[in-house]
Amino acid sequence: MKLKNKILIGNCLDQMKKIDDSSIALIVTSPPYNIKKKYGAYKDDLTMEGWKDLINNVFVEAQRILKPNGSFFLNVSPVPDSKTKEIIPLDAICYNIGKDQKFYLRNSIVWHFNNMQNCVNRLSGRWEKILWFVKDIKNYIFHLDQIRVPYITKNDKRLDPEGGRNPTDVWYFNRVNNMTKNKLKIADIPTMYPIPMIERIITMSSNKGDIILDPFVGSGTTMIAANNLERNSIGIDIDKRYKPIIERRLKEEVNKQPQIL
Repeated sequence: MKLKNKILIGNCLDQMKKIDDSSIALIVTSPPYNIKKKYGAYKDDLTMEGWKDLINNVFVEAQRILKPNGSFFLNVSPVPDSKTKEIIPLDAICYNIGKDQKFYLRNSIVWHFNNMQNCVNRLSGRWEKILWFVKDIKNYIFHLDQIRVPYITKNDKRLDPEGGRNPTDVWYFNRVNNMTKNKLKIADIPTMYPIPMIERIITMSSNKGDIILDPFVGSGTTMIAANNLERNSIGIDIDKRYKPIIERRLKEEVNKQPQIL
């Protein structure tokens, strides 16, 4: 299977408008958290209302371009308010936006990790949320048997050793550290997904040959995972400097050499 990949540079909303209706099987993404991180060409300093408008418009386009049985996985984190330092639950905000745009929440997944800075004035954060939205609560792709994990209980004859158990809604995948970023020659990109976590999402919620979209693609990890699993991919980012990084990663890290359009 010759896989096809499109890297689109520009505003994600403008680029999503160019995608055909009901053509995308799965969207996996993590938007900037509006905490003034350095994301190259993107200015991560919207007002909260401006950030909500951005996310709302992404949901509007997602509703249009996803197939009827498609899913939308959105990774967000609790973040401190820049002025008051109060913690803002971005997952709660995104849930309400998703509901307004007629999506259904299938799971609220806790992504747990360890390698992160320690806090001084509050408990140290060690999790983010991955919100799994579907368009149709009764009709969506879910390949449970392909993502089963080993049983915790050993030597129980009642359990099928070949089957495994359903993963819980708490996932442990460590964040990609700076050492790994340096080895991949992408140390200037502030955040990266762990590939195995995205591969789990793509495996459970899409089929081979489907098109996977990441509208905030960054270093291209979603595209790498999609290609490893014989899916086509579209990645959108506002920063043109990321395109050669993604192209290089697709050539060097993917199991089967994809076609870059």
